[in-house]
Amino acid sequence: MDPQPVPVLTDPSPHRISRGVVVVSRGERLLDDLAFAAEIGLTHVRLDAPWARAQPKAAIVDGGVIEELVAALTAARDLGLEPWLRLLPPDLPHWFLDEGGFTDPATAARWWPRWVETVAERVGDIVGGWVPLAAPFGLVTRFAPTDARQQGEIMHTLIVAWRDAWRILRGGPPVATALDVAGELPTGPTQEHLDDARRRERMRWNVWLDGLLDGTVRIPGRGPTNVPDLAGACDVLGIAVREQVGSALHRCAEQGPVRPLAVTFALSGSSDSEAAQAVTKMRGDLAEVTSSLTITAVTASPFVDDPDHPDRLGLATASRRLKDAGEAFVAPP
Repeated sequence: MDPQPVPVLTDPSPHRISRGVVVVSRGERLLDDLAFAAEIGLTHVRLDAPWARAQPKAAIVDGGVIEELVAALTAARDLGLEPWLRLLPPDLPHWFLDEGGFTDPATAARWWPRWVETVAERVGDIVGGWVPLAAPFGLVTRFAPTDARQQGEIMHTLIVAWRDAWRILRGGPPVATALDVAGELPTGPTQEHLDDARRRERMRWNVWLDGLLDGTVRIPGRGPTNVPDLAGACDVLGIAVREQVGSALHRCAEQGPVRPLAVTFALSGSSDSEAAQAVTKMRGDLAEVTSSLTITAVTASPFVDDPDHPDRLGLATASRRLKDAGEAFVAPP
């Protein structure tokens, strides 16, 4: 049975939706980015727990890296920012991948919960909330780009990993999903292309929302599986999107468990002007749905431009000058 809904985390009116950013910098750059986030009026940030750096070898934790994380989270709090922490960053330990990573259920079940426990024990009293893993469909296609059968196996492993993290983290700071939901179009004209598009869409939407609703995982091509403690296994039902924010939120509210909603918004467009238009539309979509949905937060990504990836436009320049997209994001409702 789905647990009772958790309390609303913030006032759901469009004037009170918490606004924040994803921050991926390190060292002094990180501290400066956090200070800038607070200066422009943001209320939360999402940081990464650096698994690869913190655990360079199996069963060995680098205390210095963990202390860096403690310092970053503490700095955010001192600036008045609620720090949310993603536990599964893109950079995974090489030894974990060499053992199969999330392509091997036994490896994932052995090492992932230990990492979650390690971080929770050290920073659980500092974080404002948890994002155990983000964009699960993107993770699946990273590990298995084209093999539908293997994609299904990895997705099941990730869902069990999510459940394992929930068992460890529940009852403390809120736990939020960041489901990379999106419509899927056929890549060709045949029925096979159409069937594959439907399969991908079910992987993005139904597999997670159904599982979080009733605890049963229904992966295309596999029989249904009941995963104990999966039903209701989040405090905030968050999505990661680039467009059609309003319709995506409504669909999640209709198909998933009754939970407050949150948005991680990935900037889109090939110029600052296009990114600003996308941000403005996103904010308009949120304003339209807040009368019927409880939305707690919107988090923009990325925060600042990455000189190494000029195609990834941020809200601000690398020198922390707020761009048009940033102005649109922080402007009062």
